[in-house]
Amino acid sequence: MKALTRPGLRALVLQHAATFDASAAANPFASAEWTLHFIDQVARDDWQFWAAGDSGGLMLLYAEASRPGELRALTNYYASLYSPAIAPASGRPDAAAAVAALMSAGQAVATVDLAPMAQAEADGLQQTFRAAGWMTRRYSCFGNWYLPCEDLSFEQFMAARPSQLQHTWRRKARKFKPGAAQARLQMVTAPAEVEAAMQAYATVYAQSWKQAEPYPTFVRDWAYICAEQGWLRLGIAWVGETPIAAQFWFTMNRRAYIFKLAYDEAHAQWSAGTVLSAFLFQHSLDVDRVVEIDYLTGDDAYKQSWMTERRERVGVIACNPRSWRGLMRGAYEWAGALRQRWRPAAAAPVPLAAPAAAEEARTA
Repeated sequence: MKALTRPGLRALVLQHAATFDASAAANPFASAEWTLHFIDQVARDDWQFWAAGDSGGLMLLYAEASRPGELRALTNYYASLYSPAIAPASGRPDAAAAVAALMSAGQAVATVDLAPMAQAEADGLQQTFRAAGWMTRRYSCFGNWYLPCEDLSFEQFMAARPSQLQHTWRRKARKFKPGAAQARLQMVTAPAEVEAAMQAYATVYAQSWKQAEPYPTFVRDWAYICAEQGWLRLGIAWVGETPIAAQFWFTMNRRAYIFKLAYDEAHAQWSAGTVLSAFLFQHSLDVDRVVEIDYLTGDDAYKQSWMTERRERVGVIACNPRSWRGLMRGAYEWAGALRQRWRPAAAAPVPLAAPAAAEEARTA
């Protein structure tokens, strides 16, 4: 297991950029561009960074300076999926080597908290940690709604949507006409248009129900990166010169990701969110011809009207019994699991998350 400074971690990602980008076929948040952006915008100089594993399965982790033995996935709520093993396209990602590297650190590693992950990857990690004698507990992060859509046209897609959604879209879309002075839809993809478009996005965001971003330039600068790479699909609904809704999508490897959205509630009568969503779905299905559209994080009710499938994103916390801090945390997690097991089903809350994950869920 290799300890790294923040500049050292950045150099590692640049050195293995092709490997990171190969992993992005299944997870855009594993790409070199995203990882570098995260390091530049979110990571802190006083974090301790670790690269566990080898070229067959590289795991990136960090620990806060005040808690050096408590390792976490190099991610936060901006990323809706964590890949525990970054590997080249020529090989199947294998987290076993990374876990073995963690074991070799002995008592220096007390706990490892990995989230959010696909359930299959969590299964494999739990088995590997338990085989080594570590205590593990899985926790729920959030639901992820998505649409498998290979060879699906927009017309077919809309015909299968709930009747109320279809009615709202058909009635309100008539008001948004190409080139119209009163109401129009815009999609931004080019780098030269990003500055003005993100100013419009910021205007809508400030008037929406959304909380302020903890990293003010993260979303804006990601838009620039996406535009430069040809990934950006930024939609804006206008009434006159006023932006009233904005949606930040990006498309990679024939998959469309709905990253950020907001609308101005003062203009709710326009149903701009519905019209703008349909506008971007149409582009993704008929122009980009994607094979999947992903709503990323959360079980918001409106997502079920647009999507057809749901999967769970989960986390795994693994506790090292050879470390006294790991042993204590393992006992705490075991007791929590036992309490949930015997709590009446009707009163059972959402499964307990590890403290870091729960804190980020509140601020997302």
